[in-house]
Amino acid sequence: MIKEKKIEFILKAASYIGMPHFYIPLFLFLLVININLAIKFIISILITELLCAIIKLATRTDRPIPRKRITIFDQYDASTFPSAHTARIASSFTTLSVFYQNYFIILLSVIMIFIVGYSRVKLKHHFIQDVIFGGAVGIIISLIISNF
Repeated sequence: MIKEKKIEFILKAASYIGMPHFYIPLFLFLLVININLAIKFIISILITELLCAIIKLATRTDRPIPRKRITIFDQYDASTFPSAHTARIASSFTTLSVFYQNYFIILLSVIMIFIVGYSRVKLKHHFIQDVIFGGAVGIIISLIISNF
């Protein structure tokens, strides 16, 4: 029981990395380091977020554990496809990987995207196809923005 609680805690912490609490401070840090990178980073995140919201509201697919659908925010939150957490982390780390082109950052990016995606499925917030598609959305948007 204690081991299961520790694993759940770790998965929830990993899932937290896909939230605005993570990428907003990272954006502010990047502003200090390199403004060009920071601008590409935030544009990629915002477009990824918007695209995920449009898809979620259009598809309205239920999560593994369904949620209420009263307000427009509830509609967004209750929709599982695609995983916005995975999309955001994929967008964040893809932007960093393209900018720095460093093998360590690329490896860290792959690991972080996998961990966040895995946590979303394991915590029963998403199905595997949700995290795969969410990751693809984040990667593709960031590749497009990073190459401008």
